[in-house]
Amino acid sequence: MNISTLLQGLVKETIKLCDEWIKEKKLRKETQFYQKFQVERFEYKEDGEIQVSGSFPIIKREEWNISDVFKLIEHIKTLPIFKDCIAYVAEEYTSHFPNPKAQAEFWVSRFLQKTISEYLNGNFDPKKDLVEYIVTFIHDLEGNPIEWRIKVWLEGIRMKVDEIEIKKGIIIRKPNASDIEYEHPLGMPLFERTPYHPSAILEIKKRIKLQPYIYPDLERIIIALQLYKVGSVSKTRIYWKPKSFLQSGGTTTPMHWWSTTYRYSLDESDAEKLPQFVVKIKDKLPIEEKTGRLVAEIPLGIAILRYQDAILKPEATENKIAYAVMGLEALYLKVEEREELARRLAQRVAKLLSFCEEKPMKVYNLVKEAYEIRSNFVHGSPLQNKKPQEVKKILDSITEYLRKSIITFIQLQEEKEKLLSLIDNALLEKHTEDKLQNLIKEALGETP
Repeated sequence: MNISTLLQGLVKETIKLCDEWIKEKKLRKETQFYQKFQVERFEYKEDGEIQVSGSFPIIKREEWNISDVFKLIEHIKTLPIFKDCIAYVAEEYTSHFPNPKAQAEFWVSRFLQKTISEYLNGNFDPKKDLVEYIVTFIHDLEGNPIEWRIKVWLEGIRMKVDEIEIKKGIIIRKPNASDIEYEHPLGMPLFERTPYHPSAILEIKKRIKLQPYIYPDLERIIIALQLYKVGSVSKTRIYWKPKSFLQSGGTTTPMHWWSTTYRYSLDESDAEKLPQFVVKIKDKLPIEEKTGRLVAEIPLGIAILRYQDAILKPEATENKIAYAVMGLEALYLKVEEREELARRLAQRVAKLLSFCEEKPMKVYNLVKEAYEIRSNFVHGSPLQNKKPQEVKKILDSITEYLRKSIITFIQLQEEKEKLLSLIDNALLEKHTEDKLQNLIKEALGETP
């Protein structure tokens, strides 16, 4: 007899016992009270801010007594069909565990507990859902990829459309009232409330084998959104929900809150461009598969980290400029170069970005000005003779130059030393300039 047949027998016997225990009043309901935050007014404003007001009603529910349910499970454990399931799972799936039988019993009990709970609450129809339940549990036992639904609260993006499909199984959308509402058992500590509401929500549906709390693909999508336009895009909360009996979901919240220096809007014109952009650069980002972190030992990884510092860190504007310049240095300066760094950096950035619809002289002068601010920052000198609005304009421009440079370097996939030599030679030779222009045009295509 195979595991599928055994599990079908176990579920059918379990359902039969549930019905009998309900008739005999061995399974009883009891009143539970919850407090809910119920949204009564929800407004999504043009700037991406959400204005919410609501009430906190007490909700009364009739729920099955958990003690009775566990007594039922303990009774089922005495049945021959349960013991047969345990023996099969122990032999086929838990032989590498120190105590195979105990592990098998734990897993089958988890399957039973969820099945009983769903049946008692009217969410499981044995005629329609039995096969799906068994297949899902067998996937768990075999360690196959399971389906996860991931909902990410984002800050830094204004939604001018209801939703955009980035690719199959991934959408970014406007928040709604149901995203903000929550409830918790009366008298229990409240963990759900957060100081910020999301300006956008990213939803991912994907089959993943490993526990996804360090899911690298999510980090790639977030970085791609940060690079699509200059935007302080950050995660403020993540909900994980698996289609599984053995994996558990949960909520993760960052330890710190990033500031939102920049926000950008997504409208109908982005419905085609954003998916193309994400698909084009996502898998080229230097992300470690095991940790989900940027590779900080290579120039491109360093540049992206400094870009994130510039758009996210809650620091003075001149500090952010310094971070952006450091990002440009990681891309455009060679390790052995020690002299005329400001000029070299400004020339190379200006030349490369001249092929990205930027005015070379404007870029050259602004990068040199930003480099001076960076030098003052590094040496602890105060910023003089500049108004705050002037400094902010420099930050806006230098951050945009870094963004475009990162995208270009990602797409070119050229060795850094070779690319910088090509840029230097393009300043002197027309045929090298044409070669560089064609290389960039071919790599970037319609990238924003």
